[in-house]
Amino acid sequence: MTIQGKLVQVARGNGLYMLSVETGRADGLLVLPATAEQYHLLFPAGDPVLNDHYEITFEQTPEQIKLLSVFDLADEVVPAELVPTLITTQDFDLQGDEFMDTKKEAAALEKRLSAIRQDESLMQDIQSEIDQEEQQRLENIKSRQAGQGIEQLFTEEEIAQMNAPKPNKQPQGASLSARTQVSTNEDDLPN
Repeated sequence: MTIQGKLVQVARGNGLYMLSVETGRADGLLVLPATAEQYHLLFPAGDPVLNDHYEITFEQTPEQIKLLSVFDLADEVVPAELVPTLITTQDFDLQGDEFMDTKKEAAALEKRLSAIRQDESLMQDIQSEIDQEEQQRLENIKSRQAGQGIEQLFTEEEIAQMNAPKPNKQPQGASLSARTQVSTNEDDLPN
């Protein structure tokens, strides 16, 4: 027989566990016994979560009730039809180790790098670029250290751009107020 209900209490005593299940039907509360061995087989991860809904399968004879399975309905379930797919996915994961052999790629990279290192003209070009960058960096540092005040933060070109006079453009258009200048000197006013 299979029922669904809320597991509300687990009582222990005299080598038995008594699971109280609220079925929500007229019979109300159902108490199911389990030996310590059955209990630990049914709940290998420890005590069940109370007040969760469970599906409980048991066998009832006139002399006793034997619990067969207890399943928490809130748990995630893998449907049986997906099991072959999951096994295939695991096989792909194992095959992926072969396909993702990084040793071959590392060996190929090392081979390319050694070919570059053995090419004299290419190594000279690389070294000249490195030397040129280092020289430029040192010049930039010296020019910043030689400056005083704001010159320490900006190059001569940047300072010249900041100090360059800005052209004063009057707005074009029909607005008279934008082109009108206000004078505060009384001598400029008409008599």
